[in-house]
Amino acid sequence: MGEEGPPSLEYIQAKDLFPPKELVKEEENLQVPFTVLQGEGVEFLGRATDALIAISNYRLHIKFKDSVINVPLRMIDSVESRDMFQLHIACKDSKVVRRAHTMSAGG
Repeated sequence: MGEEGPPSLEYIQAKDLFPPKELVKEEENLQVPFTVLQGEGVEFLGRATDALIAISNYRLHIKFKDSVINVPLRMIDSVESRDMFQLHIACKDSKVVRRAHTMSAGG
């Protein structure tokens, strides 16, 4: 009776169940373009011709020179690239985000 075993109830924190994924950067000098929320982890940073793209476990964030697209992942129903120059994001609440791209001078 003097022996004590492990506690009957273990405390597990969410960060132990869902450890953050390692950040993948297309270019080493890229910086996260938004304030990260509590529990949010940025998983990808990349660059398009005229935009910076960041994907976290919470949102898709695309920063253009003149505008920003910021959509929670759970709201996204589909994402399409139309005619190679148009991004089309359909959301579950019936909103649609469209953005036309321009061709760079180099290609």
